Amino acid sequence: MSPARSRPSVRAFEVGRKNPPTLTAVSDTETLELVFRALANETRLEILATLHDWGSPMSSHDIARRFETTWQGISRHLRILTEAGLLDCEVQTNQRSYSLNKPYLRDVAGRWIMRVATEGTRDKRGRLVFDFGDVAR
Repeated sequence: MSPARSRPSVRAFEVGRKNPPTLTAVSDTETLELVFRALANETRLEILATLHDWGSPMSSHDIARRFETTWQGISRHLRILTEAGLLDCEVQTNQRSYSLNKPYLRDVAGRWIMRVATEGTRDKRGRLVFDFGDVAR
């Protein structure tokens, strides 16, 4: 059996620069998986875009009318998006109204994308540094 290997420590960036957020600072892995699985479907992405473009809550009926999918299919997509936290659902007397949960989408998906997509810049010594602005929780 090989000796236990310790995880190398992450070196801090230079003074004046923020360290990139760790993946656990962005979100836990279960949340990331739930959100990105919800985003990994063309119809669900179109539902999010529809709600964004509409700009206000929409009834499930109004959402379903915009797609050539069965009502049951749209209902399932809405449930997946709601369970992932990407949609807020308000239950009214005979219908449900959906709206984007933009802060959550930015907080989870946006921060993860920023974490892996930010190129950073090189300092005078050639070391990679990042400036994430205000991404700290």
